[in-house]
Amino acid sequence: MVHEADLANRGEVVTSLHANHAWQGRRFSDDGTWPAHRLTYVMAEFATGLVPGWEAGVHLPVMRGGVDGASSDNGAWGASAIMFRLKHIRRIGENGFYGFNAEYDINARRYVSDPRGAEFRGIVGFDGERVRITANPHLMWGWGREDSPRSPDLNLDLKVLYKASETLAWGVEAYTDGGRVNRLRPGDGDRTIYLVTEFETRIGAIHVGLGQGFKETPERYLLKGVWTTRF
Repeated sequence: MVHEADLANRGEVVTSLHANHAWQGRRFSDDGTWPAHRLTYVMAEFATGLVPGWEAGVHLPVMRGGVDGASSDNGAWGASAIMFRLKHIRRIGENGFYGFNAEYDINARRYVSDPRGAEFRGIVGFDGERVRITANPHLMWGWGREDSPRSPDLNLDLKVLYKASETLAWGVEAYTDGGRVNRLRPGDGDRTIYLVTEFETRIGAIHVGLGQGFKETPERYLLKGVWTTRF
């Protein structure tokens, strides 16, 4: 997901259920992770507000293998990681916002080849009456392997939404990989484009997306959905 300006209020608990399925993708993996073809992720997320402008959360993802291979079994389930995060947002006038999301991950080998990881994600955007635009430039580190690179990955995620009403919006998301900071390759890395829609219901907010991976992205065609409610 692209991180935006939404935050839990102090004492409020926000619960989200994320689901992502690659119905077509790469059928092999050379680093011990499960191949992308027909791979499914399901993740529970819990977040709460600390003080105004600050939120803490934890992610608990699991995954289901889609193919038989050296490191995976078709239909097998396994824990992916446990992820801890801290998010901060500030407002600029009536419509602007900026901040960051910092995350620390403990990963299963089936999910990411690095046993531990960290991310620092910038958040900047504009939330107008009819349009919401958000950018997430972020740095990602992985360590715990003997050959783990010291230089972080530099990625950029973008989101543009048109608000058809107070309860319905649609638009586009783009996820791009710019390469290692010490060896940038803009335009050559993985990239995924989603058509998305978001709407409010009596049981919470729903986000649905249909995506396609380009270049050497392991996932070729994807479906995703997120349900979020507040207590």
